[in-house]
Amino acid sequence: MEHLDETGRPCTRHAAPSQDSLLALALLGSRMPSFHHDLASKLQSLMMAVEEIDELAQDAAADMRTAIAGAGLAVRELQALFAANRTLARPPQPKPTPIGDLIATAAHRAGTRTHGELPAAHVDVSPPAIAHAIAIVLDLAAGSAKTPRALTLVGELDASHVVVTIETTSEPLPPNAGDLLALAGFAFAREHGELRCGPASFSIRLPLHERSLAAR
Repeated sequence: MEHLDETGRPCTRHAAPSQDSLLALALLGSRMPSFHHDLASKLQSLMMAVEEIDELAQDAAADMRTAIAGAGLAVRELQALFAANRTLARPPQPKPTPIGDLIATAAHRAGTRTHGELPAAHVDVSPPAIAHAIAIVLDLAAGSAKTPRALTLVGELDASHVVVTIETTSEPLPPNAGDLLALAGFAFAREHGELRCGPASFSIRLPLHERSLAAR
């Protein structure tokens, strides 16, 4: 499992992925199906309990009603986080997705801001997995929380792919960058895409959907 440099050869800028680290992550991943099943049941019970409390407290004081509303909102947000993680555990299901939507989702997840023009094109990928992989790259490119966490992107089209180049900060990457880039590279390659590393940038290449190919 590897990612590439700007020439298409295996990248030597970053440490090779550690088998022990990847197996540790795989061990965690193997717990996900049963964990998701258990968590779904508990979340459903929690939501029902909050709704019941809401019904019983119709005549409660305003501060009590505010607290109940806050609890309901927190549970709904937790359900949304859970649903997003659960879809990531499913087999890839490619569908036409605007590249801008993927970048926006990934940037939100990575806590980064992005600048630059992206083509109005659809890519043929599985959104949960690819948004997660892009988020990994954006997070590494943006550096630590001490930096502005703002990134410049350049989007282009070639014959069959969208290519998004992400300028990186001057900060050194963390020690586990090789592991994370290997995982992101795997996700892109599995869906006929590619991750490449330049001297001060990352480049993501994703396949265009047939509707964008036909419009060219």
